[in-house]
Amino acid sequence: MSNTIKVNYYDQFKCIADKCSLSCCQEWRIAVDDETHQKWQGVQLQGVTEAGKNKEPLELCSCVKKDENGYVVALKQDQQCPFLNQKKLCNLVIELGEAYLSDTCTTFPRQINEFGERTEYSLASCCPAVVDLLNENEGKLQFQQEGSSKQSDEVLMAIRDMLIAVMEEESYSVPERLMMLFYALLDLQTKKKLTQEQIKSHGVKKYLEPVVEAIRNMKFDVMDTFFERNELFLDIVENYRKQKLYVNYIEEISVLAESLEEEYSDEELLKKLEDFEAQLIPYEKLFKNYLVAELFSNSLMPDMTLEDLIIAFEWITLEYSVIKQGIFLKWLSGGSKEMTYTMVRDYITVISRITGYDHSDIKEYLENSFESIIWEWGYLALVVGHEKI
Repeated sequence: MSNTIKVNYYDQFKCIADKCSLSCCQEWRIAVDDETHQKWQGVQLQGVTEAGKNKEPLELCSCVKKDENGYVVALKQDQQCPFLNQKKLCNLVIELGEAYLSDTCTTFPRQINEFGERTEYSLASCCPAVVDLLNENEGKLQFQQEGSSKQSDEVLMAIRDMLIAVMEEESYSVPERLMMLFYALLDLQTKKKLTQEQIKSHGVKKYLEPVVEAIRNMKFDVMDTFFERNELFLDIVENYRKQKLYVNYIEEISVLAESLEEEYSDEELLKKLEDFEAQLIPYEKLFKNYLVAELFSNSLMPDMTLEDLIIAFEWITLEYSVIKQGIFLKWLSGGSKEMTYTMVRDYITVISRITGYDHSDIKEYLENSFESIIWEWGYLALVVGHEKI
């Protein structure tokens, strides 16, 4: 029997359109599926200016170009969709209706993964309205199931369930949870044949407590972690800087990131990091919810292997670390004043967009950037660091 499962806030999502601080109609790739491209043939938008005067008709297909992955909307010089009007509303919808939207525009930020008879529904964190839902969610994220209640015996789904359960464990800090889970994943990878019992045993306190005790007894070099994150941040945003995308969010802080060692001593940075971590504490629940949502929607895709799942976990950890670095740099550039929710939300959104690669692209990035596509445990520990959040 088929069944569906969705995150508990899925049906609460509503596009906030012109009220959105980071419109999905600008500064990134807007795919146009073949069926929509065919429907657009010979269709025009009439439109009017703000003063009410008629504009030159706009051929829909004149706003499309082709890249290596198919048709995309050709953004204007200001990196906005040509169908977006001055009120941040879509002229395509206003004049022709939602039936003329591409699949991407109709679906985003909804994410649907199909595993045989099981269909999973989630929301991507690269939308500010979704981050708001994560922030407002009380307690643990819930996953609502309809149809068959029988649990799948698929081992990778059982591993993902274990990852999510441990990530919800509030007796450990967020970095501790990430380090424990990566240790468990590497351990599971050594097993010749995985069983449900083995997987469950890696998510219980009897297994986790010795691991977290060892982590707490380790000596972490805060500055080594900080500068490794800084390098990761600069590497991740490099192509977007070259393309002059998200300039208002990444350019100024990237320049700052490049000059930190010249501008600040290690002692000054350590003090700044202490202050920053203290101001980040109110957002611990948001970061936990973000990570749980990412594990549900992006750690497991159809036809993945255990190695693929481990790679996806590494990428989620990298995203989390780069988000934190981006927020720190923005906070520092603003004079280290009070951190705001808007600042945190915006950098979760922007970095999620920048790192929103397909799994094949993630593997290519990791292969080109690291000696091994599967990290050593110590490297993930270095990137995460031993902080409260």
